[in-house]
Amino acid sequence: MAQNHDDLSFTFTDEGGEYQFKELFRFEENEKFKRTYIILYNAAMDDEASDDEDYEIQAFVYAPQADVSHPEDALLPIETDEEWDMVTEMINTYFEDPQLNGNL
Repeated sequence: MAQNHDDLSFTFTDEGGEYQFKELFRFEENEKFKRTYIILYNAAMDDEASDDEDYEIQAFVYAPQADVSHPEDALLPIETDEEWDMVTEMINTYFEDPQLNGNL
């Protein structure tokens, strides 16, 4: 199901600055979409988050097998509403199950 890989981090740059995101978890869906998905959280939350705060998270298709020069290049957009529904369900399960999330 969900796998934790704390060593991956990604940097995103936009007009507002540079943002560091870390991997929260990833999972493979092998029946319908046959893809690996990665869920990232804003690394600034490491210092700021408490139990009652929401995490800023991002979800992507993760394709590390692609020929990429930067880790961010392995992140692909989730394309369909059906995929988003499945990913959202996995995120909700992760946050609701202390066996998966280690009691964030």
